[in-house]
Amino acid sequence: MSVLIRKARTDEVEELAELIASSVRELAKGFYSAQQIEESIRTVFGVDHQLIDDGTYFVAELGGRRAGCGGWSKRKTLFGASGYEGRDPD
Repeated sequence: MSVLIRKARTDEVEELAELIASSVRELAKGFYSAQQIEESIRTVFGVDHQLIDDGTYFVAELGGRRAGCGGWSKRKTLFGASGYEGRDPD
């Protein structure tokens, strides 16, 4: 089965946010408490709408299902979703 990498679309932000949250919950298990994991989802991890608009946020699909997502940026803010405090949109 091959992996398809494509640009993310604004109409799938909710599904990507769910994918990110599921990933964090699974990968952080055993390293962080449940409270820390949920707080990180609320404050650190999420979809960056600016990167989707910039065309630099991607989705990996495996067998027609979303398997991962992420992007890169020229902006000062290095991580986090669009709604988080302390972001620098430049």
